[in-house]
Amino acid sequence: MKRLFRIGIVSLAAAVVLFAALHYMRAQGQTSPNAVKAPHALSVPLTTGPSVPHILVATYMTQGLAVGTEETGGVNLPVDNLTTFKCLLPCTLEIEQTVQVGAVSYAANWWAPVVNVDGSPLAYSPFVGQVPTDDSYVLATVNQSISLKPGTHTVQSFVYSYYGLYLEDYHINYRVYTP
Repeated sequence: MKRLFRIGIVSLAAAVVLFAALHYMRAQGQTSPNAVKAPHALSVPLTTGPSVPHILVATYMTQGLAVGTEETGGVNLPVDNLTTFKCLLPCTLEIEQTVQVGAVSYAANWWAPVVNVDGSPLAYSPFVGQVPTDDSYVLATVNQSISLKPGTHTVQSFVYSYYGLYLEDYHINYRVYTP
C-alpha cells in the first residue's frame, strides 16, 4: 500500500512539473516545435509613443448578413460600402471589424480582415487564422487605427483569403477622433 501511495505522489509531482513547464513556455511566447505558425501579411516594425487624449467626433457603424457572398481567393472581397467622412483638424480613425467567414474545403486557407483608407490598404492587415474546412464558420475581431490629415477621407472593409471563403455576417465601427 505504501508503495502504491509513493507511486501516486511521484506521478502527481511529475504532472505538476510538466503543467508548470507548459505554462512557462506559453508565457514566454513559445509553442511546441510542431505548431503551425500563421504567415505575416506584412512585416512592419511596431512603434509606441506616449498616450494622447482623444475626443470622439463621429462613429459610423455598419452591420449585415452577407449569406452566400463568395470570395474566390487572392482578392479582396468588399464587406461594406464606402464610407466618407471629414476631418476638420488632424484626426485619428479607429477601425473595429468583426467578421464571420467559413464554409470552404481548402486546407491551410489563411484569411485576414483588410481595410482601405482613401483607396489604399493599411500597411498592416493581420491574418487571423484559417478558414474552417468542415462547412462551419469562424469569427474574428480586429482593431486598428491611423492618423489622418485634415480633409475628406474614405474607408471600406474587405476580407482576403488564400483560396476563397464565404462571408457570413459582419459588424464594423469606424470612429473618428481628434487629435
